[in-house]
Amino acid sequence: MTFEARLIIVLLYFALWGFLGLLPWTFAAVARRGREVLPALPIAVAAAWLTGVLVPIVGARDATGFLVSIATAFAGGVAGTAAGVALSIRLAANGGSGERAGGGDEA
Repeated sequence: MTFEARLIIVLLYFALWGFLGLLPWTFAAVARRGREVLPALPIAVAAAWLTGVLVPIVGARDATGFLVSIATAFAGGVAGTAAGVALSIRLAANGGSGERAGGGDEA
């Protein structure tokens, strides 16, 4: 198999894992009506990529490994979405308390 063919296959794997990481984020965005979910998007996709690529690195490179990588990519997307939403909520809660005490606009 040529280098170009292997590169295309790897890129298609990453596209699949990224899509599987996008699904839980989409469900969370609909459930939360879009509130404080956008910062979780790159975290969810990166977590799906990481968990998906760990399966072949560990050694499962057959059809079973492919199916396991699909399941772990989805689970990584769920975990990344949950972590990203929790981080976003925490940052939003801390952002409101850091405002200036003084009034008026100083230009």
